[in-house]
Amino acid sequence: MDLKIIMRYFANKYSRKDFFNVKSAFQRKGENHEMEECMQNHWMDFDENEFPDVQLDFLLDKVQHRIYIEESGRRKVISFLPILQRIAAILFLPLLIASLVFNSRNLFENGINSSWAEIQCPLGVRTKFQLPDGSTGFLNSGSLLRYPVVFEKERKVTLSGEGYFDVVHNEKVPFHVITKNLDIKVLGTTFNVVAYDDAKYEEIVLQTGHVEIEDKYGKRLASLIPDQKMILDKTNLKFDVGNVISEQYTAWKDGKLMFRNENIEDMAVRLSRWYNADVKVDKVHSRIKSYTYHGTFVDEQLDDVLKVLSLSSPISYVESERKNDKDGNYSKRKIIFSINPNKIKEFE
Repeated sequence: MDLKIIMRYFANKYSRKDFFNVKSAFQRKGENHEMEECMQNHWMDFDENEFPDVQLDFLLDKVQHRIYIEESGRRKVISFLPILQRIAAILFLPLLIASLVFNSRNLFENGINSSWAEIQCPLGVRTKFQLPDGSTGFLNSGSLLRYPVVFEKERKVTLSGEGYFDVVHNEKVPFHVITKNLDIKVLGTTFNVVAYDDAKYEEIVLQTGHVEIEDKYGKRLASLIPDQKMILDKTNLKFDVGNVISEQYTAWKDGKLMFRNENIEDMAVRLSRWYNADVKVDKVHSRIKSYTYHGTFVDEQLDDVLKVLSLSSPISYVESERKNDKDGNYSKRKIIFSINPNKIKEFE
């Protein structure tokens, strides 16, 4: 393997293609001595102890077994995040690990003892999941999904962030996605939900099937058919339903970053989450809020995206120098967008 790929990973500038190259190299562990040496050196940056010989599958099996541990009458939380963070630093597998955290919680409802699990997806990462009923999906950067380890009388999950769901059909037991403001009910459907805590809106886009949407008090708000979107303004709790091309809102699960006449402030938020960077907008220029961008990026590094933006639009950017703290950890990349007034006429 080209060691430049590994170094791009260390610098948090890797592409999706880079990731799969590293993943493939890890699966052939023991055949690439240069990568082994590089991993050992990287480990020493985190810990002065000897580089450990671990098996990721074994650790994950232990996590999955421990989640079923029950302790009658009280809540028990088992966190494996510190262990998995160190293993992630060794094995370079953010998409597979996705900072997986299982919390085992014992609840007694109608005499039934049930356990719950959580999947946390860090910034800059996307990961696939499978639920107890066979339903699958993807979590986007900075998202949290919580669900029962066993679906019994109901299929209900809670989401903070963005998730794509492919739900197994079951007429007798509807599937619910619960956000802070909405209850999304489906039978067998593919759809996308955006519900970040720090966003100004919540959004549901239906790809196939049918969804019913209620507010958190049980009031019915909307019923969607394929290629429709509902967006809820969290400030006034007003909503709107419109027709869209659903693929534009679900392509992120395939590594495609798509902008469809998106305003520059929303672009900055999405780029921040996608690349785990700090992208802001310089609001000095009054025209910057009204500018929108249309484009698609596939497996591109942030530097390449910024170059394309500056060449194909009046958007310009500056990047501030990254600083490191007393522990030697570097801050996120900080980028500020602005509008180049000399180029506005070229793109009008």
